[in-house]
Order: sequence, then C-alpha cells, then structure tokens
Amino acid sequence: MERETGSRREAVRQAAALWVVRLDDPSCSDADRAAFEAWRGESFEHEAAYEREAAAWARLDRVRALRPGLESPDADLLAPTSKPRLPALARSPWARGMAAAAAMALVVAGSLSFGTSTAYATAIGERRVVVLGDNSRIELNTNSKVVVRFKRGVREVKLVKGEALFDAAPGAQPLVVKAADAVIAADGSAEVVVRLRSDGAAVTVKKGAVDVDPVRDESKDDMRLKAGVVAIYDSRGSRSRAVSNAEIDRSLAWRQGAIALNGQSLAQAAAEFNRYNHRQIRIADPSIADLRLAGYFQTTEPTSFVSAVTSAFPVRASESADGAIRLSRRS
Repeated sequence: MERETGSRREAVRQAAALWVVRLDDPSCSDADRAAFEAWRGESFEHEAAYEREAAAWARLDRVRALRPGLESPDADLLAPTSKPRLPALARSPWARGMAAAAAMALVVAGSLSFGTSTAYATAIGERRVVVLGDNSRIELNTNSKVVVRFKRGVREVKLVKGEALFDAAPGAQPLVVKAADAVIAADGSAEVVVRLRSDGAAVTVKKGAVDVDPVRDESKDDMRLKAGVVAIYDSRGSRSRAVSNAEIDRSLAWRQGAIALNGQSLAQAAAEFNRYNHRQIRIADPSIADLRLAGYFQTTEPTSFVSAVTSAFPVRASESADGAIRLSRRS
C-alpha cells in the first residue's frame, strides 16, 4: 500500500510539472486551460502539487515552451542561463530518493576475458562503472558493451553497442576509443561520451579535448573537439555543434538513473524509455507523436511516466497482447 501511495504521488507530481510547461506554451488553447482547471479541481493534492512545481520552475528561470513547428529548442531553449541545473535538482528530496532507488536497483554486470582483451557489458536497465588498470574510468549505460585492450602501451577501448562515458586518466598515451567509423583519442583527464547510433556515433566532449578521425575518410585531418561540442558521424558524413553545460548534464542524467526531457516529442521520449526497459512504450496514434514534454523521470519507471502523460494530455494508455503500453489519443 505504501509503495502504491508513493507511485501515485510521484505520478501527480510529474503531471503537475507537465501542466506547468504546457500552460506556458504560447500555443496553449482555451480547451487546454479548461482541461487543466478540471484536473486541478479534482483534488487539493493536484492543486498543491501544481503550486509547488510552478514555484520550482519559476526559480529555475527557464523558458518553458517550444514555438509551434520547431523540431528542437533554439539555443537550448529550456536550459538555465546561469549554471547547470541537474546537480541543483539532485539536491531535492525526491531527486535524492530517485538516485538512491536507481543505485539500489543497479545490477553488477559480468565481464568476459579473452586473450589480452576484456569485455564489459550491461543488460537493459543496468549501469556499471569500470576502473581500468591505469585509473581511467568507463561508465556504461543501459544495454552497452565495450572491449578493452592494452597493447604496446596504448589504452584502446571499442564500443560495441550502447553508450558510455570515458574519463581518461593522465598518461603517456591517450585513451583511444573506437566507435563505428570513428576513432577518438582522449587526452589525459578528458571526459567524452560516445553513443552508437543506427548508422554511426555521437561524440560529446564534457571535459578536456579529443581528436576524432572517421575511419572511412582517412584522407581528412583529425578533428580536434573541445569541451562543449557534440559531433555526429554517420552515413551523411560528420557535423558538429556547440552545446551548453546544461544540455550535456541532461544527456547524462542516466548516470543518476534519470531521463531529462527538454522539449522532446512524445515519440522521442518513448524511444528513450524503451532503451531502459523490457516493457516497451508504443505510439499507436501518430497524431500524438509530436506532443512536447519536459521534466525528469526515472529510467526504470515507464508506467509512472505514462501516468503523468495521460494526466496532462488527452492521451489514453492500453496494454497490448505482448505487455507493451500503447498510447493513443483520448476521444
């Protein structure tokens, strides 16, 4: 009973946060506001939750909405302007509880040694920190695998699948990371996040600098990437852009067992949750796929996320024969 009460309160809190974002959207209609008033009037708990979330959001000094038609926020539209907010949010009681729950749920993944190489992997929903012999660190996200090899003084790691953060310890040789068709050489004390995509890789430099050389384009000079830059390598070539510290922090919310949404569509949010859970979320109605969301959610709580969405939007959830959660427009 206590667990059910806690889950319900969290769902109400998340729904209130979504209403705060939605009401500040310039495209918010009279019907939307009427639906909000109906939701808030259902109980004192709803009203109190909304007031708390509205006050917290105002303290963050964020722009809370996307202009209609934008694919993504302009200049990190929903980001704080002064400093990264994820650590500040982590100081709140609910965030500390979320991080503690995620840590308790963490399952130690296995490793397999073969020859002079060692493989480390995580299953769906698991995370793992690997400390190499030279004190370099690798943080593996959900459903990820790396193969580590020390050869002739070179520290080499191949990202086989998934996503990982690499924290290179100072040394005579750089930490070399191979991912898809990119080779990343990280200087000592550099931190770089690499995520495999369907046909390439995304490289985000959190700290220090790295040299990246796409294997398929050997005639091109190495690209030097400094902190605050993300580069994409895929079948269309390579491209890079500057990102804020806040955006990097949100992309790394998985380290605290969280998903940080910042104007992503419902379809994008569902795909992100599906990375961490066996129970999948499916968008059964294309007309709701572009609904925009913002907020922090536990990676392993898709049902709480769905509850928040159905409370804040005209969306209903049903269960398919295979146990997946189907989302469609509520008539």
